[in-house]
Amino acid sequence: MELSDSQLNALCALLEEDQPATIEALDKQISSMDDDILARLFDRLSISEGRRVSVPPALLEYHHTCLEHSFSDWAVATSEGGQLEDGMLLLASFGYPLEDSSRCLSELEQLAEELHYRLKGVSEPDEIVRHTTYYLHEELGFKGGRKNYYDPDNCYLNRVLARREGMPITLAAVYILIGRRLELPFQGIGMPGHFILKYDAPGSPIYIDPFDGGKVISPQECADIVRGMGYHFDLRFLKETPDFRIVERMLNNLIGIYHRDGDEKRSRRLVRYRETIQRG
Repeated sequence: MELSDSQLNALCALLEEDQPATIEALDKQISSMDDDILARLFDRLSISEGRRVSVPPALLEYHHTCLEHSFSDWAVATSEGGQLEDGMLLLASFGYPLEDSSRCLSELEQLAEELHYRLKGVSEPDEIVRHTTYYLHEELGFKGGRKNYYDPDNCYLNRVLARREGMPITLAAVYILIGRRLELPFQGIGMPGHFILKYDAPGSPIYIDPFDGGKVISPQECADIVRGMGYHFDLRFLKETPDFRIVERMLNNLIGIYHRDGDEKRSRRLVRYRETIQRG
């Protein structure tokens, strides 16, 4: 089946009308299209300039299949180096299929540039941490999503950047992604039940709780958090969590959230992605 540019634009215009009967009728047509046309259609819808667009089930299924392949490729690449950013963008594409990932990248670049300006002349690790936490939490307003902790938006990078709110692990990831742009050694620490940060200062690492406004915490306070969650504490819990494990933990969070909300379709799809990356 061939589709001219004018036909493609007309199809997109109908989808933008967001009429259920129209979407249902178009879905049958879309389900018979080959992958090349589906890719063109998806790309065209992705540049709808913020207009509301309904994604028909057949097109969404195509996108999810593509994501599964992308996660497989990502898992292979992750074995060769840090790929936190790419993994988080794939997750964001699951939650927001038509979102332009370049917006996230531009936002991170801007945040890094502004932090770099604030850190001019600052070299001591504790001062770097103080300036960074003040900038992110006091100036920009990043905070832990306590009121609606299990809101899926707390897990998606694009929504965390837009809303300045997230889960501990996604707030930590914001630090890490900005830090890598500035060669600042922020590392994720995946303790049982809670995710924190470490600024890997030589000889004296600094631990930070991004969910608690960037509060600097001692190793003893880390232990207290873990024990407060009902777990035994081990110093090995304060080792850096690799990118692969961070994204895997994010997947687990989303699987649990959608299962809790009764959205088994999304939950099962995310389980497939988790299995895909675990196979490598």
